[in-house]
Amino acid sequence: MGVARAALLTGLMVLAAAAASAEPTRFAGMRACERYGAVEFKRRNPAFRRFIIDRSAVEVDDFADKVGNQFVSTIFHGKATYEANSGPRTVRFLCLYAGSSKGPVFIYTLPD
Repeated sequence: MGVARAALLTGLMVLAAAAASAEPTRFAGMRACERYGAVEFKRRNPAFRRFIIDRSAVEVDDFADKVGNQFVSTIFHGKATYEANSGPRTVRFLCLYAGSSKGPVFIYTLPD
């Protein structure tokens, strides 16, 4: 009984470690999309102030394929707040993420 319990606990610890290591990657991806969006939107619109992703409304699609010549590992999409001089507004966003080494390669927003 003791060996079975130890094996079960070891298995649960391995599963918990795998889940914990996957979660920061998605969070880091969303954070990278926010930063990338802030840079891109500021470049296109001098009145831009900030871009904040609503993490509770984000869907994550594991894509792992090419879009044109660019490899995309994950697609993040959902709701975000886009703020410019005219005030904050809720938008839908799409972020193509090329992995932790390359980061985001495309971001786009649509009115909600």
